[in-house]
Amino acid sequence: MIAEILCVGTELLMGQVLNTNAQFIARRLAALGISHYHQTVVGDNAERLEDTYRLALSRADVVITSGGLGPTVDDITKRAAARVLGQELVPFAEAEAMVEERFREYGKPMLPNNRSQTLFVPGTQLILNPYGTAPGGIVPAGEGKFIVHLPGPPRELEPLFREQVEPWLASFAGCVLVSRYIRIFGMGEAAVDEALQDLELGGNPTLSPYCSTGEVMLRLTASAEDEQAARALMAPVEAEVLRRLGDAVYAVEDTEDGSLAQTCVHALQEHSLTVATAESLTGGMIAAELVTVPGASEVVRGGFVTYQSVAKTMLLGVPEETIKRCNVVSAEVAAAMAEGARARLGVDIAVSATGLAGPGGGTEAIPVGTVYLGLATKEGTRTIRLHLAGDRARIRTLAMKNAIHAVLKTVTP
Repeated sequence: MIAEILCVGTELLMGQVLNTNAQFIARRLAALGISHYHQTVVGDNAERLEDTYRLALSRADVVITSGGLGPTVDDITKRAAARVLGQELVPFAEAEAMVEERFREYGKPMLPNNRSQTLFVPGTQLILNPYGTAPGGIVPAGEGKFIVHLPGPPRELEPLFREQVEPWLASFAGCVLVSRYIRIFGMGEAAVDEALQDLELGGNPTLSPYCSTGEVMLRLTASAEDEQAARALMAPVEAEVLRRLGDAVYAVEDTEDGSLAQTCVHALQEHSLTVATAESLTGGMIAAELVTVPGASEVVRGGFVTYQSVAKTMLLGVPEETIKRCNVVSAEVAAAMAEGARARLGVDIAVSATGLAGPGGGTEAIPVGTVYLGLATKEGTRTIRLHLAGDRARIRTLAMKNAIHAVLKTVTP
């Protein structure tokens, strides 16, 4: 099967909205083992959209669209597809009931133009939408080909794709595709690739790296007649990856939606431990990242943002003399910040971060990118010195991730 992604909307074409839908769909297609060679963005122009449909259908089995399913005159995705297929849009009672129910939930009247959201080509398999007012559909396009219509908002498109489109796509593969996600911190993409080159060349299972700031994620995917057989194919490869990468791997999961913060929070929950933060250069980023995880309130007690030296003294009890003698960017201050946060909030673990994110202010002794972390527990306090590179945003992000990773390693050494 070959799929093609077609994203509709002038706001995408003009760069007013970031096209995250194409990235999401592309990654999910790869996880399903479905070939995908082209992506297109088209504005709200009927003639150009129809031409794009014809081209996409000439080279793909499934054309997946996002956007243009709303009630306004520029929502032309379904109308253009119907014209290309030589069909008329007709009302679907199930879609109408869904849209009416959604407006009742929102406490708003359903306007006449919202009826257009209930129209589809005959034979369409509806994708009912519990997350918004626009149902999608899987439309037969002749010769065994299909057009899949999905709404544009990512908060709607992503769960609809996972819950309704993925099972439909998988049924065409004639096999089961299973993936495992190996998460790595503190080891760069090049180093990971150097260590795993031979494994990445395998045909089944496949091993593919994806990178973000400070992290690498490996997707290990196998296809087989059933899930048990697929997992059996993956098991020796997974074991070899873990052997080669060692402590750089911080999690192995069945979902790609994990994160360093999620792993850390879950580890704290499992060990019934609490944490607090004391932040300078990160300005609350560590605490903010931890509390993105549902259930974080069980383990994250609170945090301090002590950006200026006076705040470190007033809120955390860092001695003025220590700051003057050692510099605010120092192991001594990082330790005192962590100890102060732990004492004031009575937690099991306190993590602190102080450093120089730049772009200015660096010296030969303390260059931009110097960061100290402090970890205070009942066993004592330790500090970590980091030498981070990049612009201000990258340094702060890396400092935040290193702090969370340090907490994780404190809980699960």
